[in-house]
Amino acid sequence: MRPLRALTVLALAAGVLTCGGDPPGGDVVFQLTTPNQDDGAVQFSVRAAEPNTVSAVTALCGGCQVYSQVVSDTEIRGVLVGDVVAGPVLSVTVSDRGADAYVASVVSAASRTYALRAVEGYALNPTQ
Repeated sequence: MRPLRALTVLALAAGVLTCGGDPPGGDVVFQLTTPNQDDGAVQFSVRAAEPNTVSAVTALCGGCQVYSQVVSDTEIRGVLVGDVVAGPVLSVTVSDRGADAYVASVVSAASRTYALRAVEGYALNPTQ
């Protein structure tokens, strides 16, 4: 009976170790705050606190496109173009979905008529 008891204990221990919930990797959604209603482009940077990583970015707003470059394991820079409005605009693939590990910033912005704008009042915040 002892081998069976040992196997049962090992099986329970393995179950407890693997029941941590969702896997750590996935996507973090970033929500744009903007003082304008006619943005046509937003240049951004997303950074991860080490040892976390960022690997890809996707546009979430309808009719928008994102052009990005992975600068390092911990940074992506890009431009979101189209009819950019406040709300969820970017989905970033990350190594750990803890929102505190990622910071996004708006580097520059432009209207749909290509006029450059000051970035005061703009923000990209992670949501869960």
